[in-house]
Amino acid sequence: MLYRYVVLGCGKQGTAAAYDLARFGNASSILLADSNLDAAKSALQRIQKTIPKDSRKIKFQVEQLDAQDTTKLSRLLCGANGVLSALPYYLNPPAAKASIKMKVDYCDLGGYLDSTREILKMDKAAKQAGITLIPDCGLAPGMCTSLAVCGMEHLDIAKEVKIYCGGLPQTPRPPLGYKVVYNLEGLLGIYFGKAFVLRKGKVQQVSTFTEYEQIEFPHLGIVESFVTGGGTSTCPWTFEHQLQNYEYKTLRYPGHFEKMLLLKDLGFLEDKPIQVNGGKVVPRKLFMELVGPRLAFPEDRDLVALRVQIRGTKNTHPTELTYDVLDYHDEQTGFSAMERTTGFSAAIVLSMVVHERIKPAGALPVEKCVPGRAFVEEIRKRGIKIQETIRNTASAVRRDS
Repeated sequence: MLYRYVVLGCGKQGTAAAYDLARFGNASSILLADSNLDAAKSALQRIQKTIPKDSRKIKFQVEQLDAQDTTKLSRLLCGANGVLSALPYYLNPPAAKASIKMKVDYCDLGGYLDSTREILKMDKAAKQAGITLIPDCGLAPGMCTSLAVCGMEHLDIAKEVKIYCGGLPQTPRPPLGYKVVYNLEGLLGIYFGKAFVLRKGKVQQVSTFTEYEQIEFPHLGIVESFVTGGGTSTCPWTFEHQLQNYEYKTLRYPGHFEKMLLLKDLGFLEDKPIQVNGGKVVPRKLFMELVGPRLAFPEDRDLVALRVQIRGTKNTHPTELTYDVLDYHDEQTGFSAMERTTGFSAAIVLSMVVHERIKPAGALPVEKCVPGRAFVEEIRKRGIKIQETIRNTASAVRRDS
């Protein structure tokens, strides 16, 4: 059976997701829609140059889209089996509502808790329409969530989950040892937004850009980590009566944390206007305008480092299961590590829903409906390697795949 897909938003992640659906989604047609028609056309050209010959029978279409025009958005979804939103987070709830109206399964990249909660409130309407809505299907939350679930599936009793994740340049450059791998405004939002964790069995809000620590990561050496927002999404509430701890930190090269903290302390990242020469200036917006182009490094290759640690018991033995992912820019397809781990992850979940490997109708968080082991199998099909290490009182075993 072949399926019709719609991808809303043709930036980097949307293009990667559409490519993945073309390769693995049993697609008969894929519609690419973006507010910028040229962006949609560029995405199509990139996909058609890259997909295998046996995928070129797929019918591709491009459309210009005003995502706030609910009538046109609904028209675009007519007859589709699945829609993937790679739109800005604040446009995801309207896209989910259109999916309910047109009875089309829906996934998005997510990452912003308020929008995710708004979509999850559509559970009753989604059930009545007989469709499934799953927000937060990108990298973090998304892939990291499913790895945590996979580890919990392996243990008899899971007690603690710790996640470390970072998109990094393969070669760090001054001044911040960082390359912008997605929207800079979004980056600052997770750096200095709200962070929710599960500690001692209770959901807690903790300050972002705190709790600095260094860890050693295979092939990278020592990297630094610190609390940021968004990565845990709904998991602290979902696992409140199952786990003791569920936490998330961002990974960066050494020195980045101290430099960003200095900028924050000096007020460069404030979002309240200040008076400058009789006019008003928002420091954060000025920072983004100045710094964004200086951190683009368009020719530099990226990588994604992800570690998920799950602790509990197996056969009555205290056991720690660790998944390490180190993915690089793919020279063959041209997709960056961030595009692969984010766009591919979302496409996997949408394909699972459309193929009825995820069956419950309704609006559901990733951790409640995406089967962890099946997700890991799909990620491995994309050439994203996962190193698995199991330590318990009896032995230590490492598997690379």
